[in-house]
Amino acid sequence: MSEKWQHKQLGQLLKLRGGYAFKSEDFREHGDVAVLRISNIKNNGIDLEDAVYVDRNVAEQAKDYKLREGNVVIAMSGATTGKTAIVRKEDLPLVLNQRVGVFDIYNSEHLSEEYLAYVVQSSSFKNQILVNAIGGAQPNISGKQIEDVEILLPPLNEQRKIAAILSSVDEAIEKTEAIIEQTEKVKKGLMQQLLTKGIGHTKFKKTEIGEIPEEWEVRRLEEICEIRYGKSPKGVKVEYSDYPIMGTSGHVGYAKEFLFSGPMILVGRKGTIDKPIYIERDCWIIDTAYGLFADQTKVSLKWLYYFLTSYDLASLNEATGVPSLNRNSLYSIKVPLPSLNEQNKISNILTSIEQKIETEKEKLSIINEIKKGLMQSLLTGKVRVKVDDEVVSS
Repeated sequence: MSEKWQHKQLGQLLKLRGGYAFKSEDFREHGDVAVLRISNIKNNGIDLEDAVYVDRNVAEQAKDYKLREGNVVIAMSGATTGKTAIVRKEDLPLVLNQRVGVFDIYNSEHLSEEYLAYVVQSSSFKNQILVNAIGGAQPNISGKQIEDVEILLPPLNEQRKIAAILSSVDEAIEKTEAIIEQTEKVKKGLMQQLLTKGIGHTKFKKTEIGEIPEEWEVRRLEEICEIRYGKSPKGVKVEYSDYPIMGTSGHVGYAKEFLFSGPMILVGRKGTIDKPIYIERDCWIIDTAYGLFADQTKVSLKWLYYFLTSYDLASLNEATGVPSLNRNSLYSIKVPLPSLNEQNKISNILTSIEQKIETEKEKLSIINEIKKGLMQSLLTGKVRVKVDDEVVSS
C-alpha cells in the first residue's frame, strides 16, 4: 500500500452531530417537513413511508438540524444501530431527530462525503461500531465512540474515483430493485384481473363471490382438492437427503423418506397461515401445515396456488393467540373456477412473471456480492484505482 494512504480516526476529519429533541406532541401523520428517526434508516437508505412530520414553525426552531442532499447519517441506538444512509434530493425537506447522527466534515479537501458514505457501509466500520454498541439493554453508541473509529484514508482524487466506481454499482442495484418492484406491481395487477375476469371474456354473471365470467363455476374448495395433515418427522432429520422438510417458513431440513408425493400446495395450519407455498417435488411437511392435493386432469394446482395467494387466508384465523386455521374453514372457501385449459393459461402467464422476478432477484444478489467484494478491495487499498490516466499500484 502506498505511503499516501493514512490511518485516521474519524474525529480528526469530522464531527458527528446528533439530532434535535423534538417533543412527541410536535409530531403529525402529515405535515410540512419530515423528521428522520432511527426507524427510517433501512438497508443503506432512507424510507419515509412511516415517517412523522412537523409543521414549518417547529421545523424553523430546529433549523440547525435541517439536512441537505448528500448528508451521511447514522442510527445511534435501537435495533438499527450502526445503519447508515445518504440523504437524497427526494427525501427533502428533512430534519434530524435525536439518536440519529449526521457527519459534518471539517475540510472537504481531506475527506470526500461520497467516499465517507461507503466507508461507513464497510464491514470494518460496522464491526467497530457493533463492538462498542453491545452491552446495554439495547444497542447504543455515542458520537465520541463513532469519532474514535479508525479508517484508511487515501488521497482525495482516489477517494473520488473509488466513490464513483461504487456509485455505478449502486446505480445498477437501484435499477434492478426498481425492475423487481415494478414487476411485482404488474404481477399483482394481473392476478387481480386474471383470477376474477379471466382471459378474453365479454359476458359475466353475478355470484355470491362477485362478478365472474359466464363460463366459470363457483365451487367450494373441498370439491376440487384434498387437504392432508403434515407430520413431525421423528428421528429422520439428517443433514442432506433427496427429501426436503418443508414448513411455512420454507425449507427447514431434510428427511430420509418423504411424506407426500408432489406436486402440492403447503398452507400453514398454525402460526403462519397466510403464505401458501407451491411444491413440485416429493417432500415431508411438518405438522403445523396442511398439504393440498388435486386431480390435475381436472384442476391445475399451480392455478389454485395463485388463487390462494390472492385470498385473505388470515381472515379465517380462529385463534386469539397463535394464528390457527381449521381444515373445515379452509374447505369452505368458495372458488371461481375456470375450465382446466384456462386455468393452465392463467398459471402460465403468472409463472412467467414470477420467473422474471426471480431472475432479477438473482441478478440483484450477484450485484450485491460484487459490491461487497469491491468495497473490501477498494477501501483497504488491496486494489488501487486508475486516477488521471495513471494506475496507482500498491
